[in-house]
This record gives sequence, structure tokens and C-alpha cells, in this order.
Amino acid sequence: MNFFANIKFLSRLTLNNFKAYSQKPEDCMNDDLSEDSVKWLGHATALINLGNKILVTDPVTSNFLGHFKRMVKMPNDLKNINIDYILLSHGHMDHMHFSSLFKLNRNAIVIVPKGYKKLLKLMGFKNVVLLRHGETYNDEYISIKALEANHDGRRYYMGIDDESNSYIIKHKNKSVFYAGDTAFTEGFKDLKCDVALMPVGCYKPDRFSVMHCTPEESFEMFKMMDANIMLPIHYKTFMLSLEDFNETSLRLEKLNDGSINILNVGEVLKI
Repeated sequence: MNFFANIKFLSRLTLNNFKAYSQKPEDCMNDDLSEDSVKWLGHATALINLGNKILVTDPVTSNFLGHFKRMVKMPNDLKNINIDYILLSHGHMDHMHFSSLFKLNRNAIVIVPKGYKKLLKLMGFKNVVLLRHGETYNDEYISIKALEANHDGRRYYMGIDDESNSYIIKHKNKSVFYAGDTAFTEGFKDLKCDVALMPVGCYKPDRFSVMHCTPEESFEMFKMMDANIMLPIHYKTFMLSLEDFNETSLRLEKLNDGSINILNVGEVLKI
């Protein structure tokens, strides 16, 4: 990584976030989550109802991530929801956010990638399941399989790479794919699901492509799958990179052939 290029990037990113401090966060929608539906809560956080069991992906509920301000209001207070399963894809703070996790039901089943089982146990969660790539958790209600995401999951980029997981979640005849964070990969080819939650943000500067995907790359991965609907996530919430949220939305609209369901934060998609 070029030292001076990184200083320039961090300076622009910090300035953009400081400018946002004086702005009020945008209002959000707050649709009711019904059986067999997905509600996008912003960034990579989604509530999923499958057979009236509630899952949450990478919960981040705070108004700030360090100095990064949430640009849109949070639709739900997750501490008031009886969450059955918590899915954590990797260790970065915008996906594994400790203060948000502390607000959640400690009896929930927590699915984690390599490197984080002991930590979640120390946080008081009673049922923590480590899934390596290709492994599956099953109970009488649900099936959750971990797939390999193309992303460095280390929290502080030191030591050996921790794994980053994507997940395919199944209940009876319904299925949801949660990609988490990933750069372009062919690893999801032919994966069958009803809805695919696909990341579309955090792609500028260009060197971010080693760990993230553009809207076009995300759509290409989706089209390689056997999936009905793409639900874009990982944008419109925190300014973690240099692209404009409106630019991302316009690129998605240009790509949309009817298979992309572009939700506002707080909206629900019926599966």
C-alpha cells in the first residue's frame, strides 16, 4: 500500500465524515417484519424471519463507528427483539460491533467464523457455534451453512488471516443467502436461494477491490447463482470509503433487470 496515497485517502474520508457531523441523520422506514421476510436495518445488518424464527446479520445499532457517523436512523432497537440466531461474518468493527452485541439476547445461538468463539463466550453468549467454510449448523428449525467469502477477516490486519464467512440459511422451502463482505469470487456459483443479500458498497479507492466488490461485480456474482432476488446491502449507512451513496444507487438502477430489489433502510422484502 502506497503510504502517501493512504494518507490522502484517510484525509479525504475523515473530512467527509466531519462534514457529516452537522447533518441530521435521514429518516428511515420501519416496516413490520412478518413471517418469511427480510428487513434491512442499514449497512450489513438485516433481520430475517424464517418460519417465525428471527435471525440478525452482523448487528450494528450504534450512531457512530469510531468517528464514522450513521447517516440514516436505525429502524429498530434490537434489544427489544427476541433474536434466535446471530450471524457474524468476520471480525471488522462494522460487522462485529461489540457494544451492539452486548445489547442482544445472550441466549441466542451465535454463529461465528474462526477466531471469535472464545471472545463471544467471554461476552456472555451461552450458545456460540464456530463454523468453518463448508460446515453446517442444523437444529429442528433451521440450517445454516458457512461459505468462503473473499475477504480478509482479521480485525486489526495482524497475524494470520482469520476467515470470513458467507451464509446460506434454510427453513423448509425458504432460503436466504447472506454474503457478508466479499470481493468478487466465483465461489457462490450455482448456489440456490430465494433472496441474496449482496454487498454493493465500499469500493473506492480502487485498491479496495481486493476485499470489496462494486455494484457490477456484486450483480455478476448474483447472476452466477441460482437466486431469485438480489437485495443490495453494505451502503447508505456509514461513509467508510469515498464513493457517494447516490452513485451506488444509480449504478444499481442501471443494472436492474427486475431481479434487484432496492430497499430503503427499514423496508421489508417478503420471501
